[in-house]
Amino acid sequence: MLTPSLVVLAVLIILPLAYSLVLSLFSWKLTDLNLPKPFVGVDNYTRILHDPTVGRALVNTVIYVVGAISVELVLGFVVAAALFEMTKGRKLANALILLPMIIAPVVTALLWRYLLDPQFGLVTQLSSAVGLPSGIGWFGSSGLALPALIAVDVWQWTPFVVLVMHAGMLSISEEQFEAARVDGAGQLRILRSIVLPAIVPQILLILLFRTMDTYRIFDTVFVLTKGGPGLSTETIGLYTYRTGFSYFDMGYAMALSVFILLTVLVVSAFYIRLLRRREAL
Repeated sequence: MLTPSLVVLAVLIILPLAYSLVLSLFSWKLTDLNLPKPFVGVDNYTRILHDPTVGRALVNTVIYVVGAISVELVLGFVVAAALFEMTKGRKLANALILLPMIIAPVVTALLWRYLLDPQFGLVTQLSSAVGLPSGIGWFGSSGLALPALIAVDVWQWTPFVVLVMHAGMLSISEEQFEAARVDGAGQLRILRSIVLPAIVPQILLILLFRTMDTYRIFDTVFVLTKGGPGLSTETIGLYTYRTGFSYFDMGYAMALSVFILLTVLVVSAFYIRLLRRREAL
């Protein structure tokens, strides 16, 4: 009975992955029509270790991952706690908060490109109206482009964090809150001593999914900055795409893809281990 599912899994995931692994061992360039392609073994992987662009892309990616997830966790917890305390309008608030998450990332990127336009963007117009500095080229500045990308990610994916945390808060028994109030605990103490420890599994789950998503970020960066100015917003996912479809070096691009997969698997295994250890307590 599992055969149909296993066949679909093999066709959609296992076979393409195996094909990518094989291609990563060859020197295959789309501009070279000679066949067969020369076998280079692990040369594409050793090339990753000596590629300065890979190092810069990894630094940018780590900054993006840490910055976005940190802000989303803090902001998501605050919003989820506020929703948890609401007695009226909670369903409407949930629906409104989830709107950014259901918009396609490319559409979100285009939306923010127009909002932050240094000449005609809404943010520029509002800044001018209240006397704040305006006309800032957010995506054209090497110092501001990456924080601006992080802000776009926070706007779109904080609702996911709110959704998961809020679900975890709703699973806490009311008896714990009543006992804490009887003992004289205030709202902040309840959040710190009851709510936060209770939603640690949900926080680890958020870390798992959001780390995988942000580490592989491509579409938002491609639409807004294309890795610029210079290499200030070049991410490992964007560099892999550029290697394969701009430089036509498919063998090296496949090696980069496998490298991304392996790093994601290592980080995911770490989070899963923490989650299982938490469940075992």
